[in-house]
Amino acid sequence: MILISYWDLLTLSFLVFLLGVLLWLNGFSQVKQFWWASIRMVLQLLLMGVWLSWVFYSENPLWIVLVGVVMLSAAGYEITKRQQYRFKRLHGLMIGFLSLSFTALLLLIGVLTLVIQPDPWYQAQYAIPLLGMLLGNSMTAIGLGLDSLTRNAVQMKAKIEAQLALGKTAKQSLSFIKQQSLHSAMIPIINMLVAAGIISLPGMMTGQILAGADPMEAVKYQIMIMLLIATSTGLGTLIALEMGSRRLFDDRQRLQLDVLSKA
Repeated sequence: MILISYWDLLTLSFLVFLLGVLLWLNGFSQVKQFWWASIRMVLQLLLMGVWLSWVFYSENPLWIVLVGVVMLSAAGYEITKRQQYRFKRLHGLMIGFLSLSFTALLLLIGVLTLVIQPDPWYQAQYAIPLLGMLLGNSMTAIGLGLDSLTRNAVQMKAKIEAQLALGKTAKQSLSFIKQQSLHSAMIPIINMLVAAGIISLPGMMTGQILAGADPMEAVKYQIMIMLLIATSTGLGTLIALEMGSRRLFDDRQRLQLDVLSKA
């Protein structure tokens, strides 16, 4: 594998800086956020690279579990940050954390023990990268779904309460909004599946090929991870929307928007 130097990365970083200037000259008002996101990405990946190098060589399952918990917690937190209307206190974080745990984590354990079967099955080389890919895609979809759910619930408050007054249940009065939210969450995943192999070469497959792996083996791994991503995303979004919908109503099936706070 051809190695990339830190000077190469510094050159590419300068291109991103120039892009920010160009965006600013064309009226883009969030250049600082763009630069900060780029800096944060570099620092996070460098930190993770150092940490994972140590975890890989230590072969201690407790450290692997710790990495997984940190990744799950960070993903749950990022889900709440990307919503216009957030659930107050820890409810939003718990919805994200639990929906990811019940899907991405369980699917990861299943594929490690039944499909890939490394020895030991929790081997960090396989567990952590696969978990990262599942969490990244599931986090985006769940965030989109919850944002659509809470935003539409606020905007369509009068309509929901009118349906409740007509005798419909909380589930029935919110069914249309849940369908819209599920649609918003799943469209990016459907586009990703349609484009794979024809329009784009997915990241995992490209990385393995660049590292010298046989293209057909890289393709099989990529198909596996994309099927896992589709399943994790769909199930995780369904769980998150169900938990969020229940949180929007009290025990007497009354809409309670005071559980939300505007970002």
